[in-house]
Parts: sequence; structure tokens; C-alpha cells
Amino acid sequence: MSAFRIIGLGLLSSLVSLFACAHPAGHRAPLPPWQAATDWPDRIIATFNGDPATSFAVTWRTDVSVGRTIVQIAEATSDTRFDIAATTFSAKTESVDLEHIETEHGVSDSLENVGIGSAHYHSHTFENLTPDTLYAWRVQGGRGNWSEWFQTRTAPEDGPLSFVYFGDAQNGVRPTWSRVIRAAFQVEPNAAFFLHAGDLVQKGESDYNWAEWFAAGGFIHAMIPVIPVPGNHENITVFGPPPNKKRKRVRTPLWRPQFTLAEDETLPPGLRESNYDVRYSDALHVFVIDSAQDTFDAQAKWLTQKLENSDATWKIVTMHHPYFLPREFDRNRDDAPRRKAFSKVIDKHDVDLVLTGHVHTYLRGTEAFGQTSRRATGSAQNIKTVYVISASGAKNTDIWSQEQTDTIIGDGAADFNDISLDRVAGNTPMFQVIRIDGRELLYESRTAIGALYDAFRLSKNEQGRTALIEGDAAFGDTRLFSNTGPYREWMDLR
Repeated sequence: MSAFRIIGLGLLSSLVSLFACAHPAGHRAPLPPWQAATDWPDRIIATFNGDPATSFAVTWRTDVSVGRTIVQIAEATSDTRFDIAATTFSAKTESVDLEHIETEHGVSDSLENVGIGSAHYHSHTFENLTPDTLYAWRVQGGRGNWSEWFQTRTAPEDGPLSFVYFGDAQNGVRPTWSRVIRAAFQVEPNAAFFLHAGDLVQKGESDYNWAEWFAAGGFIHAMIPVIPVPGNHENITVFGPPPNKKRKRVRTPLWRPQFTLAEDETLPPGLRESNYDVRYSDALHVFVIDSAQDTFDAQAKWLTQKLENSDATWKIVTMHHPYFLPREFDRNRDDAPRRKAFSKVIDKHDVDLVLTGHVHTYLRGTEAFGQTSRRATGSAQNIKTVYVISASGAKNTDIWSQEQTDTIIGDGAADFNDISLDRVAGNTPMFQVIRIDGRELLYESRTAIGALYDAFRLSKNEQGRTALIEGDAAFGDTRLFSNTGPYREWMDLR
């Protein structure tokens, strides 16, 4: 055997030994620093769990070494030591085994989380707060390991407000969606809440995916309360007990410990904290539907009761799946029953906006009182409901090449299920800013660089009739895959 070969074999043996020491059997490579749990608090987020005028909830994560911990809150003032007036509360703590995730249907042994083990999720709901007041708060991990102070404002009882709505983040979340949510924060830093219309991540059971989502939003998730909507990618597949081992899609068990949300006891257990409503003020009521579950009739009944009892000026329904697309866009057997269950409820109860995602494109359409031609800026038309699909992440779908968009956009005629198609876009991650002031609602859809792409104003009279006036941006060039930059599928992201 030659000397060179002996040296080569020796070098190979050394490299194998070195690799084995760095990655011992049964262990994975070190987690990214923005994923690994420690005794410092992370993944800190604010949500609504009660009346937004007098309460909000906070949730955070640590490793399992943190058993009991606390949270503090004080009214935010201009004083240097505002924190002297802080009140301390004990937090609730829940342990979640990320490798063997328990669901109501069975245990999911997630290959996504092999080697991660368990984590602790902590939460607290601040109550008896003063409306329209800025509060400073912080959370603790291990003893003395405090987060920074965050500032969150309670809802006003009335008056102007704004919020931001995102469609699917889902793919390329940390590398690319981060610029979208941060651009939204720059445009609307005083938003009342950020609404995420489903498919926040690609794999609902993946701790890595959720780590990306929390890292992309960073402190924004804590400063501005979140209204999360479950999508199909927030569901996971589990198999029931033997002998049948029936396959079932259920909401990821990571949903509940990560988001502290209102739990409606009138709903079946599988829909609690994924069907809920937020009566933000006298002006605005938001209704969240879990359209990824096939219990459409139960949800439609719940939505009917909620809408009948609401006297808010503006009623907004949000769900992940846009049931109002034509049948040729149906992707599975649930699309037709979903359309049947919700269309009559929304039509009957004068819902103003339906905000959705799922299709990874942009669409804005209106339901008019009969056929009306589209009017230029300054001329109003009477409408029923405005429907929106939007996507904010790296995955975009070219569906408009299948439609003659240049001939049907804005003609006022019924294009999709009695909906008039007014504005579309492809290859364009978006966020939407919605501002409400009394009987006026202003809507803007903006690209990731903040450029205004679509805009309209809704005005509601005393009889509840709504007029829509479109802004100049609604008449700009249509962004399609054929006239925008090159596109690569999200799988190509590195």
C-alpha cells in the first residue's frame, strides 16, 4: 500500500471521528439561535382574550428549566422609572413535548422535531385595564431573565382605528416575509392589530417553521396584538388508535399554547380558539372562521348567531379559504360545501369585508346590487360585500393567465359566483392597511416596498347602504407574471 494511500485513509478516519464527536448518535445539528429555547423568554406575542378595551393576553416560551414565572405591567408614562408602578402577576405554564405532540385524535410523532424534546409555554391575560391607554409590560423566563419592556395600547370605545391584514406568509418566512411585516409596521406603526388570514407557516407541527415566523416579526408581534386565523397548513395528520388507525386532519396542538385566544364554550372542542370573534370597538367586529375544518354547518350556525347579535358599524369575516372563487379553482372536495355553508350567511347579514388567503394571489371583488358599471374615482356605487384574497409570502400562484383579466376586470358584471372582479395581481406579496373612522372605511393594498397598488373607500349611510369609491391606485397597471420580474418557486430559497 502506498504512503499516499495510508495518509489518505488516516485523514479520512480522523474526519469521521471528528464528525462523530460533533454529531453524536441520536442528536441533530445545533439549532439556530433564533429557534433554540433557553431560560430567557422568546416568541413573545400579544393577542386578544376578552374585551380589547380592558384586556389583552401575552404568551411566551422558554426551555423546560423554567417551571414557574411572572409577568409585569404598568401604565406607560414619560417618566424614566415608569416601572416603579408595575404590578406583578403569576403566569400559567404548559409543557409541550414537541417530538410526541398530543392531539384529541391521537399522538403525532413529528419527524420535524426529532431531538428537540419539550418546551414550556407561558401566558397571562391582563384584565381590568383602562380603555385607550398605553401600557408597558414585560415577561420573565428564569429568575431575573426579563424581556425588554413592550408597549401596547388598549382599544378605544369608539373613534378612529386601523389594522393590517396579511394573506399567507407560509414559505420563505424568515428570509423574505420579514420584509413584508416590517414594511407594514413602517407604514402603520399604530395599528390596533395585525390580522393573519391563515397558513402562517408551511408545516403546522414544525418548531423550525414557527421559529421562522416569530423571528420574522420580532418585537412587532408583542407591540401590536395579533388576530391569527388557522389555515390548512396549521393542520396536521394524525392516526387514531388501533385497530383502525383512522387518519384525521386536526389543528396543530402548537396553536393553543402559542396563541392565547378567546375560547367559546358553545363550540365543539375542536373549534375553540380557532373560531372566535373580537369586538374591538363600537365601530368594528371581527369574526374568525376555521375554514380548514370540515365542520362548516356548525361554524355557519355559530357565525349566524354572532352576526345577528352584533350592532357594530363594520362587520368583517376572515377565514383562510376563499369560497367565492369559481368552481374551476376548487382544489378539494370541501370547497363546494364551504361555499354553500357560508355564502348565504354572509349575504344575509350584511358583512362588509371578507378577508382570505390560500390561493397565493391577489384579488379584490365586490357584490353589487344588480349589474353596475365600474366608476372612476369620485363616483360611488352601491355594493354589498367586498371580498379579498391576498398573499404576503414567497409563494405566488399564476392563476390569472387562465382568465381573460384584461376584458373582465372592472366591468361590473358578475364574474365569479356573482362577484365582480375589480383588481388582481400576480407575483406580488402584499399587505393591506384598513382604516376606520365612523361610517368611513379606507382600504389600501401595498407591496413589500410600500408601493400603493389598490385603494378604495366605503361609506355607509344611516340605512346601512354602502357606497364604494375607488382610488387612483385601483386603476393602475395590472401586475401579472407576464409583466413582472422573474419568479422562482419558494423551494429554491436558500
